[in-house]
Amino acid sequence: MFKNSIINRILFYFISVITVVFGLLVFLISFWYRDNLIKLKIDNITEHTEIVSKSIIEYMNNPNGENIKELSDYIDLINKSLDIDVILSDALNYVYLISNNSYMNLLGKQYEDGEEYNKFKSIKVDTVEVEVYDSSSKYKIYRLIKPLYESSIYKGSITVFFSDKEISNKMFGFNLTIFLIMVFCVLIISVIIYFLFRRVIVKPINIINTTAKKFALGEVYKRIEINFKDEIGELSNSFNYMAESLEKIDANRREFLSNVSHELRTPLTTIIGFLSGILDGIIPVENHMEKLKVVYDEVKRLSRLVNDLLDLTAMESGKFTLRFKVIELNSLIKYTVTNFEQEIKQNNINMEVFFEHENVNVIADEDRLVQVLNNLIANAIKYCDDKKRINISAKIKNNKAVVSIFNTAKLLSEEEFNNIWVRFYKNDKSRTGKESTGLGLSIVRNIISQFREEVWVENKPKEEGVSFVFTLQLSN
Repeated sequence: MFKNSIINRILFYFISVITVVFGLLVFLISFWYRDNLIKLKIDNITEHTEIVSKSIIEYMNNPNGENIKELSDYIDLINKSLDIDVILSDALNYVYLISNNSYMNLLGKQYEDGEEYNKFKSIKVDTVEVEVYDSSSKYKIYRLIKPLYESSIYKGSITVFFSDKEISNKMFGFNLTIFLIMVFCVLIISVIIYFLFRRVIVKPINIINTTAKKFALGEVYKRIEINFKDEIGELSNSFNYMAESLEKIDANRREFLSNVSHELRTPLTTIIGFLSGILDGIIPVENHMEKLKVVYDEVKRLSRLVNDLLDLTAMESGKFTLRFKVIELNSLIKYTVTNFEQEIKQNNINMEVFFEHENVNVIADEDRLVQVLNNLIANAIKYCDDKKRINISAKIKNNKAVVSIFNTAKLLSEEEFNNIWVRFYKNDKSRTGKESTGLGLSIVRNIISQFREEVWVENKPKEEGVSFVFTLQLSN
């Protein structure tokens, strides 16, 4: 057990609760047991006084030495067996027999309550009226008075005194036994709880903790093997799920760095090679302008790559600022298509634009929406096949503006569907020019996600091509 172990806290709370519960239970049992001991004592006294009352009546009817001796012997017997004091008085309340010499001063005198007995209080135990007095000692004194009648004629009374000393002694032994049993039970249960909790809680937590530390040190392949069908099992499954996600993220990070390095290395190699050739005089002067133009194009390519990376990083980190306003969508699409007019003519592409409504107002960031349209149209031109057909449409469906950019092309495979939005993924590298950074579709998805809208790609077998579709919020 460790100083700050969870099992210490659990055991502390458990022992505290069970001690309180057991203590309350012992108190109730002790109270019940004491009450039953008093009832049993009074029942025994009542039973013997019934027997003694017959002998007293006989003595009253025939007072002689033999009867008084027999009565005295019986009184002494019950005095010793029940640990009680008995005082017998006649019809005039004169005391004629005592069982304890401490009451010798009452013998031969009329029995009346002395000052020391004025504090007796009457209580009822079952059906028997009993008087009790809290004496100056630690024990209570009980008094039971039984009047004697024969044919409705008062013959005297039997007064019985007893203290609860014997009951208190029995209660002490009983409480001590119960306390020892309670301590033993608490210890046994605590030991069982300790080892049970170590197996069910502490050991799995230690496994999770150890694996997490190894994971933090870079061992991302580590997994937790706990097959419990409870919260601990759910925690281990969640940890494994997190580990798999982080492993994928780490793999993506490594791949991203590799792709970035590759994309940067190629233009830098070209730039350094041509500039070195010019500076070293290897490249003739008449070829300088041609090579510098190539260097200039490569620098522009690096600039586009850096800008795209900065945009993508800002989007994914949540530091991307958007300025929403009402935009007339049809006009913006026309404007964007116009920017690609020369490239469309050069590639002999048949571009068709269809608007379902004359005016469609949407809420978006204009610059970022232009960036989305630019990337998707450039992607459509880049991958358009020999049929050379691109269709752009804007419709309203389900209270959303839906923009579709279709180009004839080979249908996407399952792998391409799964990776089309991945950074630097190029499904046809042979057709990807130097101007492409491989980040265009990733930027499109991130911008549309920032708009809190949807974007997807779908094959169009009947039209023999691929369509990229995204939605926008209508201004109304």
